[in-house]
Amino acid sequence: MIKKIFILIISTTFIPSVLLADYPNTSIGVIDLNKILADADAAITAAEQIEKIAIEIENEIKLSDDEIIKEQNSLIESQSIMAPEAFEAKRKEYENNVLKYNNERQTKLMKIDELIAVSRNDILNAVKPILEEISNEKGITIVLEKASIMLNAEKMDITNEVLKKLNKSLPTIKVSRD
Repeated sequence: MIKKIFILIISTTFIPSVLLADYPNTSIGVIDLNKILADADAAITAAEQIEKIAIEIENEIKLSDDEIIKEQNSLIESQSIMAPEAFEAKRKEYENNVLKYNNERQTKLMKIDELIAVSRNDILNAVKPILEEISNEKGITIVLEKASIMLNAEKMDITNEVLKKLNKSLPTIKVSRD
């Protein structure tokens, strides 16, 4: 009985301290990625370039819209003077043109989304080594995204420090439509 009590006392005092020795002290940092993606110099220049490209694409789509409408009106006008077989062939050609137009339009619109995603990924890839550097400097073992946290101490927030270093290391991003 005394032996069991002795083993119980040793196991409750000695074993937890051995197990806890394997875990480092936990220090948490918080980063606001939305702020980084909105306020970083590279994000701002990328957004301006993407906006210009989006306007170009919008103008191209508008011209294509006008061409399709003209073709449709021409087809409607020619229906009464064309032979049914000739009109049917013209109608099928028009439908093929509309399908081609829709595919091109969709591709152009998807290009804008792709440019946004690539720019965002470039910025996030540049942030990762900065986070590692700051974490090592401050002894941070866990970095959490601010959007998933309800409450944190201000001194845990490393967003502004990351933003400053990001602006130095990645001041701009070249966005190209190609």
